[in-house]
Amino acid sequence: MNRLSHSDYSRLLDYVAALQEPIALKDFGSLIVRLTSNLFPGGTIAFDQIEERSGNYYGFDHNISLDAADQARIHARLQEVYQENPIYAYIQSGGKGPIVDLDDLMPKRDFRRTEFYQDIFRPHGINHQVSVMLSREGWISTLTLNHERPLCERMKTLLTLAARHIRLAHRNACETEQFIEVPRILTGAKLTAREQEIFHWMGHGKRNSEIAIILGCAVRTVEKHVENILRKTSAENRTSAVRNG
Repeated sequence: MNRLSHSDYSRLLDYVAALQEPIALKDFGSLIVRLTSNLFPGGTIAFDQIEERSGNYYGFDHNISLDAADQARIHARLQEVYQENPIYAYIQSGGKGPIVDLDDLMPKRDFRRTEFYQDIFRPHGINHQVSVMLSREGWISTLTLNHERPLCERMKTLLTLAARHIRLAHRNACETEQFIEVPRILTGAKLTAREQEIFHWMGHGKRNSEIAIILGCAVRTVEKHVENILRKTSAENRTSAVRNG
């Protein structure tokens, strides 16, 4: 294992300490990206969550500076081409990590021919990706460190040490989520199928604009469904609707 510096260990200890705090699943993506950005300054960090069973959700938290239009465009394109990422084939074949270097999965010349590389990596100067694989039944969840240059062995060592704590924090967040899903489902029995979907993502803290991107519909359509949900649940606002669900 490559030798780490004192500052590496110091950042790692701060990182692990932060992951000891309870984390709601809906907040996990944004938090893990922020913490990992501090652990690997200068890296492009992303956390992807793909619900494979229904294909209705692709969560994408990241530290890339994007305006709303670019965010929506990249999000939509990711949903179309994510299966071209060699990590997807690795997961489907049973690979579990704990960390996986994309360079070990496919020759660079082949990867650069994919639409995934041309549309997702290339515009942001990304050529290399190392992923931490996270376990959640029915989902593909990965934390990725992306960079223009290959990740050095020292940084891979640091990520390998962090991976165990990342996976544990994610597992705890998933287990906590199971306890709060039951009342939501009971409330959802009053709602139409589309209203149940929107209520589900309200419960995950998503804004109307984010739900519109996830479901591929207009923001105004989501707003109308939210109005119906509040009326049917006799709730004054979305927060009380979710809490009382």
